[in-house]
Amino acid sequence: MTKTNLKEVEKVAAELGTKEAVAKELKRVQSVKCRLKKQKGKATYEAEMAEVLKQEQVLKEVRQLLNPKEKPVTQYEQADVDKLDYDETVKAIRSIQSKKTLSRWLTDVEGDNDEFRNACRIEKMLIERREKIKPVDENHVRKTAIQAVIDTIESSGELSQEKIIELLKNVIQ
Repeated sequence: MTKTNLKEVEKVAAELGTKEAVAKELKRVQSVKCRLKKQKGKATYEAEMAEVLKQEQVLKEVRQLLNPKEKPVTQYEQADVDKLDYDETVKAIRSIQSKKTLSRWLTDVEGDNDEFRNACRIEKMLIERREKIKPVDENHVRKTAIQAVIDTIESSGELSQEKIIELLKNVIQ
């Protein structure tokens, strides 16, 4: 994966503005890439493909900046579970129970695979967490929302002060 210029990422984010506009532009660039793949004999193929891949990478980073991804429930450790509030814990329990159901019969013997055992381990941690906490008051900010902003700032390197403030304002809305 190549490193992209953060100023360029912020500039594109400002130009496109919304998640929908970024998704539309990313789809357009991916269509261009798909058509270009069929033209490998073209004299300028290498240069054009490099430019399209660069645009695609910038748009993916803009998407990540505008809509930070949370860690998947299937990768939770005890520290991640301890950060969840009541509503997030209930949502995670439903998610991991779905994963358990889907992975139960991956082998001939019921539940005899690592994916299922991991889902059971995570479900146990989540249920214990749910027993210890109470529902969140609407006037409180979720720790996980703050953590998502921190993760975005850390993964994106140097962000402008305006972008950081915008991310934080989104948390308290």
